[in-house]
Amino acid sequence: MVEALSAGDLENAFDALRRVLPLAPPRTPKQFYALDDLQAAFRALKQPLAAAKKMGGLINPWALASLGHDEVRNAAALAGLWMSEFGGETSRNFLGNYLSKAIAGVDWADELERGYRIETEVCPLGDAADRVDLIIETMRYLIGVEVKIRAGLGRQQLERYTASLVRRAKLQKLSPQVVLLAPFQTKLPEVASTTWFDVARAAHAVSYSRGADRSFVQQLIDSYAAHIRKF
Repeated sequence: MVEALSAGDLENAFDALRRVLPLAPPRTPKQFYALDDLQAAFRALKQPLAAAKKMGGLINPWALASLGHDEVRNAAALAGLWMSEFGGETSRNFLGNYLSKAIAGVDWADELERGYRIETEVCPLGDAADRVDLIIETMRYLIGVEVKIRAGLGRQQLERYTASLVRRAKLQKLSPQVVLLAPFQTKLPEVASTTWFDVARAAHAVSYSRGADRSFVQQLIDSYAAHIRKF
């Protein structure tokens, strides 16, 4: 037969448990904000938001274009922004800044000023299996840029692209260069690794002017840099 516990026994038992159980975590203090301060903050934001809306700076145009993380679309957009036919000197400097990071030891400002052209989705020797995302051709160089955002590299992909580009460059008597643009690096010594941050940094370098001083091309390049930050 189980003996009934008295009130005193229960009190002693709970007191013993209280000493060994962890203390309850303190509650987060409630935050109180003065209504006048909130109203003042919203009043202060009203004019800058109206100015941004008037200038069209509230929506990123590349979000409207639904580029997302699609590699082909983003590569095509980047190629367009690099074309001198689109943005003249600004686009040329954008490309030059990126190439200076990717391939050192070349005066890319001078090289690009001599003339260049850009193609997308190129098979250097006609083989569909070796389709390079971007080809930049200058007076002396043939540069292949392989673009990756979320996908990885295929088996021997860079090796095949490099071999194909080298053969085409030899036919054109140009110096071949292969660049990987991706959120990861390659261990191949003949391939230069760059990141989307390198593209964004090159974009900011040519779109630094603020407000009304910025051209339409500068604004578009800067908005592209904001779009690719997520990569």
